[in-house]
Amino acid sequence: MIHHFLRQHDLETPFKRPVLLCAELSVLILLVSMMGSPGLGWAQEDEECLACHSAEHGSAEAPDVPLIDDGLCARSTHREMGFACIDCHMDIDELPHAEDLESVNCGGCHDEIAEAYAKSVHGVAHENGDHDTPTCATCHNMTLPKDDPKSSINRLRISRLCGNCHSDPKIMSSHGISSTNQETLYRGSQHAKALLAGNENAPTCISCHGYHDTRPLRDPESRTNFMHVPETCGQCHKVEYGQFAESVHGKSAASGHKDAPVCTDCHGEHGVIRASDNTSPVSFFNLSQNTCGRCHSSIVLNNKFGIEAGNVERFMDSYHGLALQHGSQEVANCGSCHGNHLILPSTDPRSTVSSERLVETCGVCHPGITDNVLAAPIHADVSIRSEFLAAWVPRIYIPLILVIIGGMLLHNGVILFGEMRAKFRAEASQPRYRRFNSFEIFMHILLTISFIMLVVTGFALKNPDSWWVTLLSYLQMSEAARALLHRIAGVTLIVISILYAFYMVITRRGRSEVWAMMPKWYDLRHVHEHLAYHLGRRSAPPDYDRYDYTEKMEFWALVWGVIIMAVTGLILWFPILSFQYLPKWAIDIAELIHYYEAVLATLAILVWHFFFVMFHPEEYPMSVTWLSGKMTKKHLKHRHPREYERLAQQKGVFEEPEIEEDQQKGEDEDQ
Repeated sequence: MIHHFLRQHDLETPFKRPVLLCAELSVLILLVSMMGSPGLGWAQEDEECLACHSAEHGSAEAPDVPLIDDGLCARSTHREMGFACIDCHMDIDELPHAEDLESVNCGGCHDEIAEAYAKSVHGVAHENGDHDTPTCATCHNMTLPKDDPKSSINRLRISRLCGNCHSDPKIMSSHGISSTNQETLYRGSQHAKALLAGNENAPTCISCHGYHDTRPLRDPESRTNFMHVPETCGQCHKVEYGQFAESVHGKSAASGHKDAPVCTDCHGEHGVIRASDNTSPVSFFNLSQNTCGRCHSSIVLNNKFGIEAGNVERFMDSYHGLALQHGSQEVANCGSCHGNHLILPSTDPRSTVSSERLVETCGVCHPGITDNVLAAPIHADVSIRSEFLAAWVPRIYIPLILVIIGGMLLHNGVILFGEMRAKFRAEASQPRYRRFNSFEIFMHILLTISFIMLVVTGFALKNPDSWWVTLLSYLQMSEAARALLHRIAGVTLIVISILYAFYMVITRRGRSEVWAMMPKWYDLRHVHEHLAYHLGRRSAPPDYDRYDYTEKMEFWALVWGVIIMAVTGLILWFPILSFQYLPKWAIDIAELIHYYEAVLATLAILVWHFFFVMFHPEEYPMSVTWLSGKMTKKHLKHRHPREYERLAQQKGVFEEPEIEEDQQKGEDEDQ
């Protein structure tokens, strides 16, 4: 106490040692005299204080007296150093003492700590009369050493100690602080888990916010001020800190740009979670859209720092982004190409996305990739060379789709209007003609299945947020599963097409089918006659042969569509091989054509083919010819009169059903 007194009065200097020696001798003489004086020996021992304040042996006559745990008191730092109660409670001069004692001045001994506390957010608030602010006694109750398990400043208890105030909504709201879940977030963090696992270096609240000199975030001296966050985290994460300091983000933050991200902007503050956890903001699935995208999709920040706008949106629309949104763990995200902490501008030769290293970076996932990847910006929709052509693809296809599909809708609308005026006449069992053989039926069924699978899996990739894609996800149809099914269906379609092409060339029936499908000049006349018939301007429909103009259009559209989809699909399936023979712009155009051709083919099937097979009044609810391969004699005569006249001259062509005699007589009369 003498030393602390002399320090407070600037007496402890090398030039005043005699003063110190005299003071110590005087106090020693005073203490000896007090021991011999019965009137001044009232507080020589702490037992006299514990006679009332002991939790075990205290007085029961004064229930409001603060009680002290004898065991904890014995383990306190002050007791081990030989301090007595009156060394801190110096205003006690008699027993019983006054009820309202002065607050203990810890700064009498801990002067440097007291100075730090006075400048802290807690100290300033306390000086301004804030009674919620913690003081020395709030945190250092019983002054137990920090390695004592019961100590409030033990590493395992610090979060709870700080949380006593910072998790109290009432206290936080009274100070204008909305966040009250810091303790909860910390307890679920990787830091807390490491602490509980016995890692002595795991950070606690005081590791980041400081001990006694806790400063507010806006204070430039605060360890959690954005300028100092990297350094604070770097106490443990030295390698990452060194990389971040060299990065474009680190240099921007160090120059004072508050918009530049620091550690807490990406990893969070109190709830820091491992990247392997899907709830982490830097997890594989959250990194691109939720973390990097939060800044890089901002129009304000892009304009402020001169960054090309739309990179995030274009990435999310690319194959990588679309697959990422649907659970693929093999595609690249932002960190895969740009890195995590050592993010450098593309103009820096050390950058993983610089022209010197881009092939190497892409080659991690795509071995064998060539310099063709440098032909265009990675995030752009198409390369610079293909911008002109790419701009014309939608200009051609969109009007083409509108004209073709619009014409189909108009055409079918006229037919539907005409047919709905006529009465639908149910047909009983009639003689039938085998129109398609088993091979043709089987090929058509495979074609139908593969086409539907291609449509569903292909458009699911392009429209990941659609409700039906979400439904597929619930049915365990993940992006990886859909990608596999898409390729299987694509191969099936190609194989079917090749087999059927051979069938049409090497077999007599196949060649006859091809000849029957060939467009003739009279098909143009049939279009006019058909529409005129349904508009009531003609008494009879056209006299079609084996196939009418609608079936011929479907067949050759199928041939055209399969070739285009197969070629462009293979280019997109094997991009590394394609890069060796094709420029980047050709692959960009192939992707666009593949998409627009898929739209055209799907709409054509829905609007044109489904109408004639399912929704046409003569076929509703569905023609079964594509399943049985047979068409009734009556239907054949009505739809294909030329073919009927040719077949009627042959014997055994029509299969006669077993029906009642009177029914047969009625049908003969009709015929």
